[in-house]
Amino acid sequence: MRALLERLLVSSTPARRVLLAVGASVPFFLLMGVVHRQAAREPFMAAALNVGLVEATQWLLLLACAINLLVGLWLWPHRDAGAPCPGSTLVVCVNVGAAYTLVAVLSGPYTSPPSIVLIGILLVGVLLFEPAPLRVAALLCTLGLVGHDVGVLAGWWPYAPALREALFDDPVAAAAWQGWRTLVFVVGGAVLMALGGLLFARLESLHRQLDALSHTDPLTGLANRRRLMEALEAEVARRRRTGQAFCLVLMDADHFKRVNDTWGHLQGDAVLCALGQVLMAGVRSPTDLAARIGGEEFALLLPDTGLEEAEAVCARLRATVARQRFGDPLAPFTLTVSMGGAVCEAGDARQALREADQQLYLAKALGRDRVCLRRVQGAV
Repeated sequence: MRALLERLLVSSTPARRVLLAVGASVPFFLLMGVVHRQAAREPFMAAALNVGLVEATQWLLLLACAINLLVGLWLWPHRDAGAPCPGSTLVVCVNVGAAYTLVAVLSGPYTSPPSIVLIGILLVGVLLFEPAPLRVAALLCTLGLVGHDVGVLAGWWPYAPALREALFDDPVAAAAWQGWRTLVFVVGGAVLMALGGLLFARLESLHRQLDALSHTDPLTGLANRRRLMEALEAEVARRRRTGQAFCLVLMDADHFKRVNDTWGHLQGDAVLCALGQVLMAGVRSPTDLAARIGGEEFALLLPDTGLEEAEAVCARLRATVARQRFGDPLAPFTLTVSMGGAVCEAGDARQALREADQQLYLAKALGRDRVCLRRVQGAV
């Protein structure tokens, strides 16, 4: 269900969002019109209602349905287009807001349940549309409510123009009115609760996405430098508690500039992605952490790993990269990597990085395409 709502509210096109609003509003307006018409035709309710206003409201609701349906018919052929449709969005937002504000005003906007549903409609608009059309619709609805208050204070019309005093004198009419209020209140409350839950779920989803983006390299899908540093600090703290060593390995693609210069940056990005896949496939998941920390430089954080185990992991990864074929299948090229690491039995995160970087520098100085590891046994 959440996936469906995400697809409808977030991933759909602007035209489909307008069509969703049309599909939700038209049945609701028709139902309101039927209920009002039925109430006006009952003799005991007719004396308690301003029948003329109720009938006029029915026609206005039908007009609102017709406008929304015309917008829907106009947008239907373009429902899969990704282009914005600000005009249609504005028409639907204003139409829905004005129609329902009219219903709320006729029954008393601040003491009757339709005001609850009006808030729900606003929440739906926040989920579906951009702020600009909502601002226009909200402004017009606010002006309508303020204008109604001004008229009430000036004595031009009663607070609830559709209702007569006889409504409260006739027990049967009052009971029917109370039933309608209860129904609208329950439905409106359910809508608000559902939309509130959906909003919080959406916020939670966005929070998870932002958290993932802040810790993930967008090209390779590996952890980024920030995530590596957080994990490294946590591993140092864990080593201090348990005494278990860990290994930090830095890896650099040899002569990577030649790849970009010879085959282009797109091919260079493809090589980096392939290296990332090799690292993810070659480490323990989720115990180990593979990261891209910049350019063609990668890192591995291997908890509970001694010198011999680290040498075996690095040798296997280096051999796997050497067997890879990149570029055009008819004219492939190969790549080598240099790896330097520190098996940390003492020290802090900064020392681990410094030692691993020195070993990587040594691997490059010795001719590249090799692994250099060192055990860190004391703080510097």
